Amino acid sequence: MKRDKAQKRFMVMMLLPALFMMTCFVAIPGVRALLYSLQKWNGLSTPEWVGLANFRKLLTDTDVVLPAIGHSLFLMVTVGTLTMCLALSFAAMLHRKVRGAGLFRVTFFFPNIIAAVAVALLWVLLYSATDFGVVNGFLGWVQETSIWSALGLPAIEVPYPFLDSNNLLYAMVPMLVWAATGFYMVLFLAGMQSIPESYYEAAKLDGATGIQQFFHITLPLMREVITVGLVFLVINLLKIFDPIWIMENERPNKESHVLSTVLYQRVFTEFNVGYGSAVAVLLFAMVFVATLISLRLSRRERLEY
Repeated sequence: MKRDKAQKRFMVMMLLPALFMMTCFVAIPGVRALLYSLQKWNGLSTPEWVGLANFRKLLTDTDVVLPAIGHSLFLMVTVGTLTMCLALSFAAMLHRKVRGAGLFRVTFFFPNIIAAVAVALLWVLLYSATDFGVVNGFLGWVQETSIWSALGLPAIEVPYPFLDSNNLLYAMVPMLVWAATGFYMVLFLAGMQSIPESYYEAAKLDGATGIQQFFHITLPLMREVITVGLVFLVINLLKIFDPIWIMENERPNKESHVLSTVLYQRVFTEFNVGYGSAVAVLLFAMVFVATLISLRLSRRERLEY
């Protein structure tokens, strides 16, 4: 009895600092943001209660907010799908111990140690329409060869304006995939390495190919790891901010806004804290629903090995 009580006291003492931090920096600010979303406030004057007026205005804003919702969902679906597929493929190849696996692991993970702002600036240079633009230079060279015409692709004017607001979201897809794939590859590789090798040996004896082993052994036994990675990816993509803000020179517009840039612009540029808080509540709701859907879709009987 005394030992159980001592263990409980120890657990409570260890949890209290984290609970205190969560309460002060997550729970209380979250509740205050919800209250601000029901008020009209510029951050300095006395708040004025307006009820759901901010949300009604937000959900009928066809100029900025509704397109921003579509852009956020576009990035979540396209980047999320490509990242998960590539990360699983690369992790499977490294797990099979291909030559140079250690070098590939470091190379793919390298973008994750670079700050998001630095990544955005790097891709601004890659997409540049000047002589520094590697992508435009490569595109021009390919069109001069017979490869482009052999594929039957239409000619593209070079330099192509990748950084134009109308093209920015599409240009961000390879950048975000490049930046995220390494992290999830390492996460999935760790999950694969925890699967007993005897399962693969038994499958080989039964004549299973590498692809069959991947779909019938690796994926089912990695379901929980994949779910965790999917939740992280959905959250990160829905709240993406830095690349768009940098690539648009801090002036996103209707063609390039996402919810996080709308939130920042409304609060820190227009000083409309109430409306910005309503955007924050909407962003939280989208993240919560997307995470819940991801968990529900992956909820199946737990496999143990």
